[in-house]
Amino acid sequence: MNNLVHEIRNHLAVAIANIEGLRDGVLAATPQRLNAILQALEEAGVLLGELPATMTLEPAPEPAMRTMNVCDVIAKEVLALEGVARKRGVGFQVDQCTTTVTACHTFHGSALRIAEIVNNVVTNAIRYTPAGGLIHVDCRHAGGKLVLTVADGGPGVAPHDRARIFEAGYRGTASAGIAGSGLGLGLARRFVEAHGGTIELLESDAPGARFVVTLPGTVMPAPVASFGDGTISLV
Repeated sequence: MNNLVHEIRNHLAVAIANIEGLRDGVLAATPQRLNAILQALEEAGVLLGELPATMTLEPAPEPAMRTMNVCDVIAKEVLALEGVARKRGVGFQVDQCTTTVTACHTFHGSALRIAEIVNNVVTNAIRYTPAGGLIHVDCRHAGGKLVLTVADGGPGVAPHDRARIFEAGYRGTASAGIAGSGLGLGLARRFVEAHGGTIELLESDAPGARFVVTLPGTVMPAPVASFGDGTISLV
């Protein structure tokens, strides 16, 4: 239940931040941004559909697996999250492939879970980056895989926290005074691994934290239990 509520809250917060930005004239009401807001609300709606099963401890229906344009899913999610960053006074830089990659346009997986991976990792970056800082999101196809890198302008992850950073509910030294449940990165890792991918925190001498998500575009055939018993429906 807590995992599911966390995900719904994240998507609603993204939509609200963008709508407030449109209202205040901070963000332009482009078709792309409106579509990004719509995606965030649709994702929240799908997750809300899992609540009845969760409350009765029955397995929640698994999100549909399909072939999709993963670039489109990620681009909408990132654009919506840019609105959240701007509301907090955080800079947002996005780099992506300049040419069309067929493998990304025929990616097989769960659009909902891919969006949740992006949401959790980038939301984490926004949460730890102070006003005036910068978040850098890089998405490209390399070595036959989709590689998403998110670097923040926060305090970074202390050495003694690195081994536990992806544990559900774990909050490291840098989290003091920062709101959050500690669930986001753990959920991201579960969703990534369900797609046969990896997520890692890179070692770096630069300030801030740098997370790299690698996805092969194929799904591991090992479904996991639903949100209802404290675990997560991964696919």
